[in-house]
Amino acid sequence: MVETKYKKSGIFGFYRRKAIFFAIVLAAGFLGWRGLTGNLFLADRNATLTSTISQEAAILVTVDHSGQIFINGKRSGKRVSALSDYDEVRLPVVDESGQYYDRVVITLKLPAAVAYETEHELLVIHGVDNSRSYTSDGSTIVYEANGVSGYATLSIVAKLPKGYIDFPLTEKAKQVLLRIQANVWVGIAIALPLLTLIFMLLFILRQRRSGRIDLPGEEITAPPMLIPPAIVGVLMNQHVRAREVAATLVDLAVRGDIVILDRDRDFAFGKGRFDQRLLGYEKILLTKIFRESLSSDRLEIEKRINNHFYSKKISLVSAGVYAVATRLGYFKVNPQRLFAQYRLIGILAFLVGAGGFALSLLYMAQPPYIIFFWAGMMISALVVAFSASSIPIRTPLGRETMSNWLAFKRYLSSAEPIPYSENLPRIFEKYLPYAIVMDCEAAWARRFIEHNFTLPGWFLTDKSGLGLDDFCLSLFPIISYVSRSLVALREPGFE
Repeated sequence: MVETKYKKSGIFGFYRRKAIFFAIVLAAGFLGWRGLTGNLFLADRNATLTSTISQEAAILVTVDHSGQIFINGKRSGKRVSALSDYDEVRLPVVDESGQYYDRVVITLKLPAAVAYETEHELLVIHGVDNSRSYTSDGSTIVYEANGVSGYATLSIVAKLPKGYIDFPLTEKAKQVLLRIQANVWVGIAIALPLLTLIFMLLFILRQRRSGRIDLPGEEITAPPMLIPPAIVGVLMNQHVRAREVAATLVDLAVRGDIVILDRDRDFAFGKGRFDQRLLGYEKILLTKIFRESLSSDRLEIEKRINNHFYSKKISLVSAGVYAVATRLGYFKVNPQRLFAQYRLIGILAFLVGAGGFALSLLYMAQPPYIIFFWAGMMISALVVAFSASSIPIRTPLGRETMSNWLAFKRYLSSAEPIPYSENLPRIFEKYLPYAIVMDCEAAWARRFIEHNFTLPGWFLTDKSGLGLDDFCLSLFPIISYVSRSLVALREPGFE
């Protein structure tokens, strides 16, 4: 029987030489990759280094007359810093390159022959055997480091005498600012907002003196003219507040356009006749409260309020009140627009101050004492923004009209009880909206405390036996809550 022999397979047979060959190739490739990446890693991290076979690196740093710094002929994006006593070159040249170097030579070329007058040093961190810096000629400083590890950081420093760098205008201005002492900047930071505040106070006082309102000597027992209570409120305060909205709601109820329903721990508004005498801002206010239904309860109103961060309709309500008061000739300009302009100026000045503050911290080489100036500007901007709304801007007609309404306020807030008459309930209801905008609704109600009280037809409640005190304690919280919630929805600039 003939014995048949089979060749061995696998790594012990035919594939042994292939396996050895591929192992050698992989090993050579790995070693080559390590050597290649070792050289390239330095190039990636520090493109300015030029390596030689002996692991030496030479770098040329050049400074031109404008203070721009170039590394091996390429613009670095760094500039000479203009300090108070000298102009400084401070530049990290090697930063954890990942490559060991026997020797690194950095040559600094200056724009003038001032090398011998220049203080210089080489700052080294992590793994450098020794280093030094010296002057090779009148315009050249050499920095050398030996035994530079892959984790080392080399930074050159040169302090040039003043007058040899022609800095741009911005750098010159920066240098002038740096020369100002810290106490001067602190003084400016205190003086700037203080002077702004004094100016605004004097300006407001001057405007009030020129727009002085004659206080009435006697009271009048009826409104001096038939204008809506919201217009009276903005005439007296130059602002549309929550009280103007609340007074408008009560005035609409008195006129029969809405009814107010007082429920146990709840409330609602119902539609009335909605006649054609409604002013534009009154229509807009009602469309905010009512949608398609004939009534709107607390939950529906709160839902509409909570679904909006700002409300265009409520902003238009304020704008409408301001517009009517201006159109009647009570103000020189629309108060809303004037105060919005002042606020805008204040906001812009604040943003400029905040920007200057941040840039000073980022780019000023020495302690940036100029930040005190920017802080003073920001405070001054806030003074302008918040105090401008107190500037009186009423016309002579507005001042005369306001004087007449102040005479009527004396009547509303008088401590004397109202004499009895058959029309007593009607008088209380009719003048209540005006008492609300003139901040004397409680005093007005006290004038009727001695008389029997009849609930108004526009105030519906399931409670029985309500007196005047109970009526006020029920009505005022409702309209106050709704008006304050609505006013809070106004867009910026419609305050």
